[in-house]
Amino acid sequence: MRGRWSEKQTDDKLLYVISTICSISMIIFVCTQILGIWKTGANVFYPLMGVSMLIQTIQNWKKNKEVDKVSLCATILLLGFSIFKFV
Repeated sequence: MRGRWSEKQTDDKLLYVISTICSISMIIFVCTQILGIWKTGANVFYPLMGVSMLIQTIQNWKKNKEVDKVSLCATILLLGFSIFKFV
């Protein structure tokens, strides 16, 4: 991991860090929802999932554009749904 991390560009590193923060936040929000600590945690979970999917789409875009076109469509639908549900 160490050698590969130093070879990555700054934008890839930034996307990785943001994705990790979103993932950890989603785990925390789901746990609070399941435990009944925060009843509306799912309202924050959906936009974070959309952001996480968008970051993954951007990261994978360089590898396989055909597959990521489908992923991008799913991400846009999820973000639209999450914004609708959040409002």
